[in-house]
Amino acid sequence: MAITADYLDYSTARTWDQGQSSTCVSHAFFTLLAEHIQQSTGKIVEFDFYKYHKEAEEYKKENGGHRVVALCKIAKDKGFKTKTGELVKIGSYRRYAAYRNFQWLCRIIQTAGPFLLSLYLYKGHSLNPASDIITTPKGERKGTSHMVMIRGFDFPSKWLRIQNSWYSKDEDNIKWLPHPALVEMCQYMYYVKDVTIK
Repeated sequence: MAITADYLDYSTARTWDQGQSSTCVSHAFFTLLAEHIQQSTGKIVEFDFYKYHKEAEEYKKENGGHRVVALCKIAKDKGFKTKTGELVKIGSYRRYAAYRNFQWLCRIIQTAGPFLLSLYLYKGHSLNPASDIITTPKGERKGTSHMVMIRGFDFPSKWLRIQNSWYSKDEDNIKWLPHPALVEMCQYMYYVKDVTIK
């Protein structure tokens, strides 16, 4: 059993420094919205990424809380316009910490679609390895985290398919994350529901 989907290539998101940039949250969030729209309607959409990233930062500064919460609240209350003028909104969002049950994770992907995943970073460990598989970290945990999008799974292998904002020009940013590595690295997860476009 596997879930697959096409993904969008945001060329503006190629060169962010690992663990040093706040924009990974926005990259993952707008990729998530675009993925939901593409899966439900077949439309390929794109957003003015940096404009809305700045808007979310202002919202966070005024209201406090996490960047992903700011993006979710704006998307629910007033929405974000695509580059072609369509309005994209979400009906609801939810944070989860229950990530240890692989069957549950697969069920979320099947019923709610792709979702966001915040991962702790570790010294000497790469979330963008040369191979297709991210290994379980063995080094010391850093004080920073990184946001990616989970877009699918391979049930027999217990692997999750993630999309990352970190990659060089010649590298693929779609990797496999084995479930034991997820259990070690996961900070929290968010998913959104009822994504609409008008």
